[in-house]
Amino acid sequence: MKQNLLIVALVLVSGALWADNFDSTRVVNTAEIRAGATFTKHFDHHLNLALEEEIRSQVYNSYQMPAYFNRSYTSVELSYKPISYFSLRAGYTLRLLGNHGWTDPKEFMRHRGTFALTGHYKTRDWSFSLRERLDLDGRMDSVNTNEKNVLDLRLRHRFYASYSIPGKPLKVFGAVELINTLNQLFAYVNKQLSTSYGQYLSDARLQVGVKWRLDKTNALNFSYRFAYTKDYDINITKKKGYVELYRETGFEHVIGINYEFDW
Repeated sequence: MKQNLLIVALVLVSGALWADNFDSTRVVNTAEIRAGATFTKHFDHHLNLALEEEIRSQVYNSYQMPAYFNRSYTSVELSYKPISYFSLRAGYTLRLLGNHGWTDPKEFMRHRGTFALTGHYKTRDWSFSLRERLDLDGRMDSVNTNEKNVLDLRLRHRFYASYSIPGKPLKVFGAVELINTLNQLFAYVNKQLSTSYGQYLSDARLQVGVKWRLDKTNALNFSYRFAYTKDYDINITKKKGYVELYRETGFEHVIGINYEFDW
């Protein structure tokens, strides 16, 4: 009898200790429209300098109110193609987050550095490429480093194929992209929840589209992209350090319109 009472007491105490920690799931469906423009200057020795601006508007979100100005991306990128089968790219992107308020720039501004290696192959009207890209996302606001990274690292793998329709100023294309985390923080969460979370595949994307060449320097891109996403939203209470963890699965639908100017 005493042993049974002791076991019950231990269970109750354990439940009390873990009552304020929780690990939950949620599914989010979203739809976005993205409009952008890209300006590319071609230099001698296979050097290119590109400037790009993109505005993202979220028109549907099944979990919360959609942010009609969701975010903007302003990018500059330098690329070098020493041979026809290989190129290198390095760039910087300033991201503005539309759902973080506009009072403190540290809250709504993010900085991203990118470095990419791409292999190219072309035969007749077909072109193929395989790209490996490293993203370094930095933030300036103060965060709990058990919850979020000050510098987040992700590796992106993309396969791209396009077909130029003979006699037409049209090119159809498709791409598959996978993104995985490199330094996601789970040490404190695993300790508190007795779990073993680690690095994971955060995005799987499929894109199709068409490029319409208006003349030698101007073109329009129209695309549709579907993405399966996975994320871990971690919140740690300030007073007692309890963990609130949401394992989020997302399904994204994106319509893209982009203007290109090359000279």
